[in-house]
Amino acid sequence: MGGLLSSLNTPYTGLTGHQVMVDTTSNNIANANNEFYSRQIVRSAAETPLWKQNYALGQGLDIMTVERVHDEYTFMRYKKATSEKTYYDTSFAGLREASSYYPEIDGVGIYNDLQNYFNAWKDLATKAGDPAQKIALAEQANTLSKNIQETRNSLVYLQQRLNEEVKVAVEEVNRLAEQIAMINKQINEYENQDLYRKANDLRDLRDQYEFEINNLIGCEVFKQEVKGSACVNKNIADFDEDYTLTIGGRSIVDGESWHPLTLDNSQNESGIYTIKYLRRDHKEYNLTNTLNEGKVGALLDLIRTEEVFTCQGTLGKLQVYINDLDTFANGIIEATNNIYAQCSQLGARSDKLYINTQDALTTSGYNIREGSFKVVMYDKQGNELGAREVKIDNLTNMQSIIDQLNANLDDNLDGNALNDFDDRFQATYNSDTQTFAITSKNPSEEIYISIQDNGTNFAGAFGVNRFFDGNDASNIELARAYRDDPTLIRAYREAVNGNFEVANMMQQLQYDKITFTDVYDREEQQETISGYFRYIASKVASQTEGTQITQETKEAVYNSIKKEYKTISEVSIDDEMVNLIKFQTGYSANAKMISAIDEMITTLLGIKQ
Repeated sequence: MGGLLSSLNTPYTGLTGHQVMVDTTSNNIANANNEFYSRQIVRSAAETPLWKQNYALGQGLDIMTVERVHDEYTFMRYKKATSEKTYYDTSFAGLREASSYYPEIDGVGIYNDLQNYFNAWKDLATKAGDPAQKIALAEQANTLSKNIQETRNSLVYLQQRLNEEVKVAVEEVNRLAEQIAMINKQINEYENQDLYRKANDLRDLRDQYEFEINNLIGCEVFKQEVKGSACVNKNIADFDEDYTLTIGGRSIVDGESWHPLTLDNSQNESGIYTIKYLRRDHKEYNLTNTLNEGKVGALLDLIRTEEVFTCQGTLGKLQVYINDLDTFANGIIEATNNIYAQCSQLGARSDKLYINTQDALTTSGYNIREGSFKVVMYDKQGNELGAREVKIDNLTNMQSIIDQLNANLDDNLDGNALNDFDDRFQATYNSDTQTFAITSKNPSEEIYISIQDNGTNFAGAFGVNRFFDGNDASNIELARAYRDDPTLIRAYREAVNGNFEVANMMQQLQYDKITFTDVYDREEQQETISGYFRYIASKVASQTEGTQITQETKEAVYNSIKKEYKTISEVSIDDEMVNLIKFQTGYSANAKMISAIDEMITTLLGIKQ
């Protein structure tokens, strides 16, 4: 009787074991569309047999554990491929939008505006005194400067918008990191390696958060004593004791504790965020230069400015485009103004200058080069009265310029000491307003001056009697006086209408190579105005195209690795339905065994009665 009753244990363990298998299969099917759910399997073995004198009697089924099918190595490759895909997706999206600001459509864009602007000077050269031609020139100059400004503003707006995406991404990283630390605590509380007790769902959730962090900013995960499952594959399934997640080489999650990233945009005018890490000694460490993965890495590669990186950093692509546009606009402004300063006027005045009178001009930060320029005097009939030549070398400062202009010299070599430049004009530098000026000593004489350059770029760099206001793409515009009254525009050197010498030089400017000085690194490049614009526009186009090609490659790699990962961990509905039928059959068979034994016991009890 005792043997028969004990035999009930065998089908009972089979019954309960197959119930676990059915439940596990049901859970797999329920989570089939859960991207980060890892297929689970029941790990079972035969119960310890009952040893008789000359044989071992089986005692049924032992359910050891339910574990997830997870390959840590393949998962790491999947994370990396996804992060790289996200990086180039983000980069390409930003560059594609930036490239749209440089249209290559006929009749549209800055290049077309340049052609119209120079054509307006050409038209003015034929009718130098025609007010209608001057108004048309002013309109084209306004259109050109406006479109340059708008292109730059669009780039800056894109930069700022992507900067806000950095903020959102970092905040999300901090949230996920905190969640991982909490999950680690729960895992440590629940799991027991000796009892084969595993927190499968918690590990799936941790993998999901880890995956998302890596996708956002890139990370490294270190697990000590990762163990596999011999029931499937030694490399499949993880059972770790220690967990560390690092970003930029810094520990963000250390077991059950986490250390948030911080954002700071107070140190730069552009408002671009610096990403920092608070060390254990409460000192901040700048991570911005080390972040080159995921969405944040791509965003920083686009928007990083000179104010947010150390000497090891590089400018973001958008900032390079902004700088290129500033360099382009500055080249136009200075070259145009240097020519326009030759238009004779009753005096001359510079912009506000940020120099000291003793600073060497060639190293002052302004585009002043060695050479010379002449200040030529004309009467109101256009007759040349004399000229004062000023030389600039590597030691020349503003005081030297003033001294040369005010020197008592016989400019005409006529022996008359009363009709030279210094007798009619005075050069000054006002320390309060920080402006250079040449003013008439006797305005009633109506003596005009023309500043004619020979390689120095003095008038252009200092904005003397300018045609364009501003110094870069953010503020380029037609000078205020000509915006208010375009008929004041001059096209001549001598103070007489009908002369078109300056207008001719302006239209010739489109064919001349001028010096473009990079606003960031001060490197110089000789190119025509239209040629330089094509250069900076082609840089945007080529980088966009190159990024697109790489993006397509990374997407192909991602799809391949994702398929490999899904093959291991993804739930197959077909396979699970086959398993369900098999486990149901096993459950039914064990139930019949219990019924059979129950009938045997009932029969025995009936015989006894």
